[in-house]
Amino acid sequence: MINYNKREMLRYLGYRGKSEPDAEMSAMIDRCDQNLQKVVTPKSCGEYFDLSVTGDAVEFAGLTIVSHSLARNLTGCTRIYLFAATLGVGPDRLIARAQVTKMSEALIYQAASAAMIEAVCNELNERIDREAQKENLYTRPRFSPGYGDCPIEFQKNFTEILQTPKRIGLTLTDSMMMMPSKSVTAVIGITSVPGKHHPGGCAACEVRNCEFRDAD
Repeated sequence: MINYNKREMLRYLGYRGKSEPDAEMSAMIDRCDQNLQKVVTPKSCGEYFDLSVTGDAVEFAGLTIVSHSLARNLTGCTRIYLFAATLGVGPDRLIARAQVTKMSEALIYQAASAAMIEAVCNELNERIDREAQKENLYTRPRFSPGYGDCPIEFQKNFTEILQTPKRIGLTLTDSMMMMPSKSVTAVIGITSVPGKHHPGGCAACEVRNCEFRDAD
């Protein structure tokens, strides 16, 4: 069972501030949550790599990424943890079925599974935080391809480096969409310099006018 932030899920559904779903919607959300919990199969994999940041160029694992946003996130870091995480194919199947039978349930499945994969990443992030603290080190907010000016095409490099198809069943389409769709790839910078760290998500993204952005 995945413990996740229900307020985050409601935010994805459009409930902001103190607004709450009515009794009928709450019952539907509970049913969808129960259905999701039965089919999710969370998996993750990751590795540590040495890191070099020169200007806007970020280098690790034989890969060079030119991105001002990523370089700014990783400035001062000498190592990164590159990881991938997924909920498996179960949520995708539930969503596809509900899109045919009941679209309101499909929206709930989308929102709840988005909050679930965030919770899986947060738990992994907390483990990396603890490992860093043992060495008197700190972590930076996790950062994924597609944030800021970091091209989403680097998803391909991340999945190849981590061998995600073999290790956790995560593949990419030609348009760089992850399959299963409720999946994440990201880097976590590790540094000896204190500063802002976990979590990532909205905190690491420069898109300020996103309708799903959490309040700053």
